[in-house]
Amino acid sequence: MRLSIQSAKGGVGKSTISMNISLALAERGFRVLLLDRDNVGYSSRLAGIEEPGLLSSVVDGVESKFSEHFKYKKGSITVIKIMGDGPRYDSDVKKLMNELDLKVRFSELYSSVLKSYPHDYVIVDNASLITFDHDMVRLELTEYQKNYPNMPVRRIYISNNSELAVNETLSYIENAERKTTVGKAIGFCINLIAPGRESYAESLLDKALKRTNFNLGILIPFFEEVFQYSDEMTSMPIMPGIRKLAEILVYNPSLSERVILRE
Repeated sequence: MRLSIQSAKGGVGKSTISMNISLALAERGFRVLLLDRDNVGYSSRLAGIEEPGLLSSVVDGVESKFSEHFKYKKGSITVIKIMGDGPRYDSDVKKLMNELDLKVRFSELYSSVLKSYPHDYVIVDNASLITFDHDMVRLELTEYQKNYPNMPVRRIYISNNSELAVNETLSYIENAERKTTVGKAIGFCINLIAPGRESYAESLLDKALKRTNFNLGILIPFFEEVFQYSDEMTSMPIMPGIRKLAEILVYNPSLSERVILRE
């Protein structure tokens, strides 16, 4: 499964959840590919990637160590830093799309890493408000599917526990899902739930699931140990709710019935 983690705004824990899912799946013995497609590059940094990402290194014509592979518990994680070099990514994407030799180089380098590290699951850490008509999204996904054409594509949307954020996320979902026919959105996650706000978060989640018809709802309380985490990825604690999510992805990926995950 290729699982895209998406959000309408920054600061809702999207990158942390992306890393946590990767760790939870690797813990179970799976080979996980984590694609850092976020311009912030948080996942890449915690994986130890300090050099430019694939996109900017291709545009600048420089060699770069834009991927990292490591063992974790019974499995492994491969991180590819596709973007992650700050606000330059818009201009980099524009240049890449306008110059055929750069697109060819991007494809060659990306395919080389994908072939070098076979995997069972893909977790995609996205920039906020990304939609599927974005050139970088289409290019990366097209190149990925050339190498792994049978990998099913799924999406989970992340919000915090404010009504405003949930409403913004629901509007974003409607816009984003109109712009793709690839794969399927399966879940809505409310993250960073403050103590005493559990019932309120449940009511927001119920509203979101009714509006989207997703079968997977996830409620994750504020978890201080991973909030603004800055140590190595392999030392990051795995949140109990994410372990439950990993179990769902492994044993019930079809989600034919509604499932609510709570801590």
